Amino acid sequence: MRSDSRRQKALVPPLLLWLLLALISVTATGCLRTMDAIDPRALPVTSPSARQLHAHVSFLASPELSGRQPGSIGNRQAAHYIEEQFRAVGLQPLPSLGGYRQTISERMGDNILGIIPPIDGTGTTRWIVIGAHYDHLGYPFLGADDNASSIAILIETGRSLAKASRYGILFVAFNSEESPYFGTPEMGSQFLFHHPPPEIGAADNLQAVIIMDLMGGVHWTPLKNAIFATGAEKSPEFYRHVTRTSVPSLTVFPVGIHLVEEIPDRGHKAFSDYDVFRNHQIPFLFLSAARSPRYHTAGDVASTLNYERMAATVEWLNQLVALMGQDETLYTFHPQRVEFADEVASFRGIVEQAIHEETLIPGTSRWSLRKLRQDVDWMRELDRSAPTPQQLERLERISIRVQCLIADYSGCFTF
Repeated sequence: MRSDSRRQKALVPPLLLWLLLALISVTATGCLRTMDAIDPRALPVTSPSARQLHAHVSFLASPELSGRQPGSIGNRQAAHYIEEQFRAVGLQPLPSLGGYRQTISERMGDNILGIIPPIDGTGTTRWIVIGAHYDHLGYPFLGADDNASSIAILIETGRSLAKASRYGILFVAFNSEESPYFGTPEMGSQFLFHHPPPEIGAADNLQAVIIMDLMGGVHWTPLKNAIFATGAEKSPEFYRHVTRTSVPSLTVFPVGIHLVEEIPDRGHKAFSDYDVFRNHQIPFLFLSAARSPRYHTAGDVASTLNYERMAATVEWLNQLVALMGQDETLYTFHPQRVEFADEVASFRGIVEQAIHEETLIPGTSRWSLRKLRQDVDWMRELDRSAPTPQQLERLERISIRVQCLIADYSGCFTF
């Protein structure tokens, strides 16, 4: 009897400690009632463009292609599909390549290139590049959003841009963007930049570059029909077109590249094919719908994308490139340039919805909500003149918190 009594007394402190820790955990994490995450399978795929986009993604992200890892059979099947689609939509091969393929190496595989020649091909041609990577991580990661979504948009933009302009338009499906190739000479965009076909010539012949990544993911209702446009702020002439191009069914948030490169758990880091062009001061635009909770998981499959928003993006790109084709002057590049007032406006609009009771981001904790409310108060009172380094850093922390919540990472209140 005494032995049992002592055992019970010994158990009391650990039990009380466990209950105390549980209470603290509930208080800290919140258990807020948030809006439901979007079920992308319930989204309509009705327009002809959306159905065509769905067909592209369904093939590229099929189990048969096993995740398109560079050098694999599935990667080579994807390259063949893109090559055939470039041909079908009317993009021309580069004569110097003898086809649509730029071989990185026999082991790695190819970039796939197609062009719309300029109206006047007699002089030195300047080029607008539109690109996205087609490789992924390999099975079981099929990579529908990352990055079959962008390749589908690339193909359909090639179909819709039948009218030539004063500039040549180069469409590129890059290989080997994913780790461990990122930032190496074997990365497809790095290889193209350092080995341009003779028709493209020197980097000085690039008027601007448009890169897409993660264009189909959807999770939070207020961003269902939204994408982010970043990087063009470095080139005011280019930025003017980006902010003036409009499609009724698409919301485009202009934000600075310094905000997008704030990555949860990684810090400040480049993460897509725009990097080599930015580093050489080529005017660029990076488009993305942001990471969803399915990013780099086996759940990134064809049924989880918003195809009607992707169709609207094709229309938006068509209009943007048409405006760019009218420009006679070269775009300038200012590495330190930001559009702070626009950045604040974009994130204020997003965060104001993220603190509203009916539109809380799924998974928002009490601590995250508290931080978001502080963020909104700060942005409402902000003087939007030339920003201080402290203000830029604060906005970067807001960006990483929003990215963290949208991607459903844990510990978002700590950023």
